[in-house]
Amino acid sequence: MIVFKTFGLCTLFGLTTAQIQQNIQNSLSVHDEEPLLRGLKLGELNFIHTTDTHGWYGSHKAQSDYDADWGDFISFIQHFRNNRIHGNKLIKRDLLVIDTGDKHDGNGLTDATSPNGLEANEIFNSLDYDLLTLGNHELYSAERAVFEYYTTAMSYRFKDKYISSNVNFITATGDEVPFGNKWRYFVTPYTRHRILALSFIFNFKTPNSRAKVTPLVEEIKKEWFLQLINKYPSNKIDVLLVFGHLSATDPVEHEINYLYDVLRSFYPDTVIQFFGGHSHIRDFVKFDDRSTCLQSGRFSDTVGFISINNIKSKHSEPIFFRRYLDFNKRSFKFHAKTKHLSTKVGNYVSSKINVLRTILDLDHQYGIVPQTYYMMARPLDSESNIYYLFKSEILLSLNSSITDPAIGRMIMINTGAIRYDLYKGPFTKDSEYIVLPFENTWNYMILPLKIASRIEEFLNEYPYVMKMLSPPEVFQNNILIKKNEIDCPVVDKPDLSEGYTTVDDFGCDGDDTPHNTQILYNVPNVIQSNQLVSTNPDSLIHFIFVSFLTDDILQAVNSIGSDISPGFQNYTSVDVNIYGGQSAKQLLREYIIQISQTQDK
Repeated sequence: MIVFKTFGLCTLFGLTTAQIQQNIQNSLSVHDEEPLLRGLKLGELNFIHTTDTHGWYGSHKAQSDYDADWGDFISFIQHFRNNRIHGNKLIKRDLLVIDTGDKHDGNGLTDATSPNGLEANEIFNSLDYDLLTLGNHELYSAERAVFEYYTTAMSYRFKDKYISSNVNFITATGDEVPFGNKWRYFVTPYTRHRILALSFIFNFKTPNSRAKVTPLVEEIKKEWFLQLINKYPSNKIDVLLVFGHLSATDPVEHEINYLYDVLRSFYPDTVIQFFGGHSHIRDFVKFDDRSTCLQSGRFSDTVGFISINNIKSKHSEPIFFRRYLDFNKRSFKFHAKTKHLSTKVGNYVSSKINVLRTILDLDHQYGIVPQTYYMMARPLDSESNIYYLFKSEILLSLNSSITDPAIGRMIMINTGAIRYDLYKGPFTKDSEYIVLPFENTWNYMILPLKIASRIEEFLNEYPYVMKMLSPPEVFQNNILIKKNEIDCPVVDKPDLSEGYTTVDDFGCDGDDTPHNTQILYNVPNVIQSNQLVSTNPDSLIHFIFVSFLTDDILQAVNSIGSDISPGFQNYTSVDVNIYGGQSAKQLLREYIIQISQTQDK
């Protein structure tokens, strides 16, 4: 049985689209008495969590549901501490603010500077995190690793709070040192809970020359880890806090499940609280009665909250409460119990964001997007799907000195190159970075059609990890698979916007803001456009692809070739040539400019 977790969906099993529409009518009464916003339940320990921000510090200009910027978030934290955590002096509570990595790639505030994140990193660091770590996007190059290590991990503000248990930094002299700290032990100031914190990144296999990632399954067998367990046995800690760039639900590698099993063997009765990231979903997993994991979305559209009570009780199990907050001023005011969100520090950071946007000219407009194009909220063959737009229009506009109309061609791009929906309205410099943050070049191979025509299917069937991370629960062949036995109604009310209706291990009420259910569809690993001159399987064509895919294309070609031709001779990198032409980002810009000019006439 396939196991799926939810992202912005209500869970259903075996239902067609028509049946879902009928369910909509049957479910409306369930929501008639829902409060406008769902509140929070505070505990002895309270946590606010962010992850996969990817530079979205200036709010979502095209989405009013996520209209807060990073300065507003800082103000929210300040008000929340004052009004909620410490508002009643007779009740002792603690609040820990945590981030689990990936600050680069996805927004002009980070990507329009060199190095990437040069100015935005200071904006992110304006928030006084209690614990933070890195993601794979902090490790894509040596430059990024050095930048992250010296500006954040070793900074005065975070040098004691930055933890990365299975990543080492490599100094200029070649020495390996921890990327921050391997662990942190501390006692919370008000409730006096003893906490041991660890942080792991998933098995990231493309490190750079200035960082080394050790798979967590190997790291926890090392001497330092065993010594740590001996130093802090279960009778010396109250909470084992494990945060990092790991997916809360991992149906393939099961890394977080393996880590949980090992830790539970050493700490059979200790509260173990995990915080995840990387897969860009709202998620909450219950491992057992004393252990859960929270994951808080992506792109600064979500603030995750969890509280824990009865941590030290010998007579009852701990009580966990989770909530996903929409990243907007309305939610922040409501949960912080304030009518005026602004604070001095928050206003200063908001001003810095606006100045940086001006300096980087992020609001420079190239044209107008006539309609919204979705990544997953519309079927792949829909004219409102962004991948359909690329297949039918954008990729076909690629031309170079190699282009020859007399020779058939196929043009392929990985779906992971496209990172966000393209919204109706002004198409700006920032829009480019939001939709296509990565630069790319194009390669090509001369291949017989009988091989080239099977590459797309091959790459979409194997566990290719660099696609756009899809929600693990989506429509496939018009059927939505169910993760567990929780049935949540489909929501479709005229006064609600389309958005998150999350289903997790605690049920259907995790989102603070009621939304209409947004049905999501499966996204393949790669897409391609075809311009064929001949259908003869032995005819030669130009197979064009983003250079990022080179190794995968060679693997596919050689596997396919060996299957269909005895004595097949493998292709090598020598057979890969530069195609040239404009990047995908430039192609999209030119397309928007062209259709905008047409609309003006």
